Amino acid sequence: MTTTTIKLSRRYEAPGAEPFDTIVLREPTYNDLFMSGLGKPFDFQMAKGQPIRVLYPEIVDQYAVRLVKSPDYGHIGQIAAIDALKLEAAICDFFREPTGSKTLPTS
Repeated sequence: MTTTTIKLSRRYEAPGAEPFDTIVLREPTYNDLFMSGLGKPFDFQMAKGQPIRVLYPEIVDQYAVRLVKSPDYGHIGQIAAIDALKLEAAICDFFREPTGSKTLPTS
């Protein structure tokens, strides 16, 4: 299973844990997205004729509980806001289609 490593802005020390300066996430699965009922951590809605992204922080956190491989999820509560936003972005990135060619292979 693929993992994503997030480089944090500094090194953190949590009681009972090794110091850490990265967070490692595993990619979400069908079970995480659908069977658990979590759905996507964001959606798009129209406002004044333009699409805006609506973020669901509680769902982002529920994905963090499931996806954080290291350090232990219980140790990330102390990270700074800038690092929390990096974590949020990494979780949301799992749910964005990659940009690039959408050409399907032909037989």
